[in-house]
Amino acid sequence: MRQFFIKIRIDSSNYIGKKCVISKDCIFGGENSIGDFTLISENVKLDRKAKVGVRAVLSNIEVGENSFVESGVICSGSGEGKIKIGKETYIGINNILDWSDNIEIGSYVHIAGPSTGLWTHSSVKMVLKNIPLFEQNKVDRETLPIRVEDNVYIGGNCTIYPGVVIHHHSVVTPNSVVNKDVEPYTMVGGVPAKFIKKINP
Repeated sequence: MRQFFIKIRIDSSNYIGKKCVISKDCIFGGENSIGDFTLISENVKLDRKAKVGVRAVLSNIEVGENSFVESGVICSGSGEGKIKIGKETYIGINNILDWSDNIEIGSYVHIAGPSTGLWTHSSVKMVLKNIPLFEQNKVDRETLPIRVEDNVYIGGNCTIYPGVVIHHHSVVTPNSVVNKDVEPYTMVGGVPAKFIKKINP
């Protein structure tokens, strides 16, 4: 059974899987495909031919033309951030995108799964200062945007820290923690991620 709270600009060229829930403020560009049991929450825009896998949870996100947000991807956050993804980009299975601040992901980017997280917030101050979970403010819960430029590969099981810029034509190897900017035409990896070698595409 398909469930729709509000239909906004969804036409017959789109495929909507079974038991999907689509909320308000959503725009589908046409020829989109939404997998079964997926929640399309508020402020979602899918450009033409964008695809979403099964059991994904999307909110505050714009997905570019012919990009694919895989099964189990979760967009979550607390704040005013937005997620913007370019064209021909792949977001891998079970990845997490934190819209507590802005995330910008370019075109021809592959972020492999499983379980790569782009985190725009830190709750370290809350923990160290005994601040109750639902009483934080912007000072207690620091946020910084993340930017991933065009032509970037990020392996599975990576963590991208708040404030990081991953520049174009770069590679982050699997199982890495990226806590500082990645220069163009470089490969980095490790915990924390360090320079491995230059890349010549």
